[in-house]
Order: sequence, then C-alpha cells, then structure tokens
Amino acid sequence: MTDPAVRKLNLGCGFDIRPDFVNADSFVECKPDVVMDIEQPEWPFEDGRFDHVLMKHVLEHVGKDFADFARIMRNLHRILSPGGIAEIHVPHYRHETYWSDPTHVRAFTPLTFRMMSKRQNDEWIAARANYTMLAYVMGVDFELRQAVQVYDPAYSAAMNEGRMTREEVRRRAETDWGVVRELHIQIAAVK
Repeated sequence: MTDPAVRKLNLGCGFDIRPDFVNADSFVECKPDVVMDIEQPEWPFEDGRFDHVLMKHVLEHVGKDFADFARIMRNLHRILSPGGIAEIHVPHYRHETYWSDPTHVRAFTPLTFRMMSKRQNDEWIAARANYTMLAYVMGVDFELRQAVQVYDPAYSAAMNEGRMTREEVRRRAETDWGVVRELHIQIAAVK
C-alpha cells in the first residue's frame, strides 16, 4: 500500500529509488514500493492518482507491439491527474546508446509526442496533413510541454571549452549521429 498523499510516480524506477515518489518496477531486486509490469493491461493505480510520472529510460524498452504501446500510453494518461505531467527520458535514435542496447524496441522524437495531441491532430486533419493521428488512434490526449536535447559529453565539453558554439552543435544535431545523447520530454495530460 502506498501513501495517497504522494502524488509522484517513478515508473520503471530500477535502482533509482526516489524519496517522495511511489517507486514502481517489475524487477523485484531493486526493491520498489510497487512491483508491476507496465506491459500488463491493468495497472494498480486509480484514475488521476498522480500529478507527475517520471519514466527515465523506460519507454524505449516497452510496447514493441503497437497495441501494447498504445495501452501503455492510455494507462499513463489514465493515472495522470488533469494537467499532470509525464516526464520521459529516452535515448536519441541517432546515438549509440539507443542502438547498442538490444532491449530497445522503439525510438522517439518530439514529433512522436506531438502526434498524441488531439489539438494538434485536429489542426493536421483540417490541413489534410499526412501524419498518424496518434491521439485518436490510441485514445489519449497529451500536450507536448517541453522537449530538451541532452548533448553527448564530447559536444558539451566542446561548447564548455569554446571549441564549438551552441549554434554549431545545434546545426550538427540536425544531421549528424552521436551529437544528441538523449531527449527529455514533458507531456501534460489533457482531460
């Protein structure tokens, strides 16, 4: 049983047990507060239970089958309060940390999460744009609040040492592999 006053969930916590969070994972050895498999249809949390859900290097490991992925996102939407934030960290698809791990099943970009917005889907529908309307397909509604690129340490060091400007790194990140190590995404549940 978890304290209902704790409104933050560390989903897929692994050994990153955080105070002031409900820590949940399927790996018993990390001693989470809640043992659960996020790929199972039923999650042990009531609707609107959390204001903040942290998924740090979790989402790229689950939902290889699209139906499973859609169910995971529906469950995430269900357990978030109206306006609740899901903070999602994933490796960048053009970095070796994504491709080196054989357990990674899905890559993400900020566009992936924009596709989960009914407002954005409606704009695309009106414009007859060619995007998958994931919000409607999956039965969710999230608004992308923030998307931050975390640069590889070699590029961060080059900026810190004055060998490259931030703009040069940003330009390289648009085309080159290995520049962006991971993405930090924040999406808000629209209800």
